[in-house]
Amino acid sequence: MNYVYAVICHKITNPLIFTVHHLLKSNKSIVLLHIDKKTNQMEREKIYSNLGKHSNLYYIKEQESIDVQWGNFSQIEVMLLLMNKALDFEFKYFSLISGDDIPILPNIKREIYFENSYKKSIEFIGININNDASDRLGINYPNFFFKKDHSFFGKMKRKLFLFFAKKMKRKNLSHLPTLYKGSTWFTLTDKTIKYIFNYVNTNPNYLKSFKTSLCGDEVFFQTIVFNNPDLKTKIYGLDLNLPDCEMGGRYIDWITGPDFPKTLDESDFNRAYKSQLLFSRKFKENIPLSTLEENMKKYSINNY
Repeated sequence: MNYVYAVICHKITNPLIFTVHHLLKSNKSIVLLHIDKKTNQMEREKIYSNLGKHSNLYYIKEQESIDVQWGNFSQIEVMLLLMNKALDFEFKYFSLISGDDIPILPNIKREIYFENSYKKSIEFIGININNDASDRLGINYPNFFFKKDHSFFGKMKRKLFLFFAKKMKRKNLSHLPTLYKGSTWFTLTDKTIKYIFNYVNTNPNYLKSFKTSLCGDEVFFQTIVFNNPDLKTKIYGLDLNLPDCEMGGRYIDWITGPDFPKTLDESDFNRAYKSQLLFSRKFKENIPLSTLEENMKKYSINNY
């Protein structure tokens, strides 16, 4: 049985090259690659030439691609697009990753782990139980909120909007189930991917409620999964109160800094591999390919 790895990227990076090439070494891997719609043709050609053509690598057609913008509904759209493409194949697990992620386990060890987890119907998706998700949907966020404007004016504009928006009448969310928020990155079984699509198709107002949300991709899928009592009992690490990223099978450093999450480099390999999670993110884009390959071998008993 196959495993789908859905990759969201916008430019060529060494983690992207390493990860795709590593995954493709297994005939059980199906790699779906979405290149951002706003990526220019020159950069797009760099991605094609570095990744190449493979029988188990599928590029999302340029005319189908989405202009993904931080924090807005387009992030949910691209995730649904990739899930829908995955349903064209027979698979056991669907993993959503970015061009900055690398696998922690080599293919053979990950696939054995997936086999054992699938028998128990384990789902890898996390929530932060102490986080109120209602602000993500209760306010109609304007377009300027999603532009990465780090200037003083840009920051003040967003702060002023939030100050007044929270004092005004909020959207009615009573038609929605209990909202849950967690990490964007997850690994779910084929059954749960199908369940998500069935839920969205039978609850059209649910999708509409996220059109003007802020970072709704951290709420949309978590809410569907965690409101299903049967699925909730199958979540990895929920009973251990793990951080949401670890429940999703991802090593992400939210503690060390200086940026949050930390951009990982060579000094982080030991901690990442010791976690024995599925993927680590996000790695600096120019980390040498030889370093990534050497460390995969170093920390793996069975290479590839």
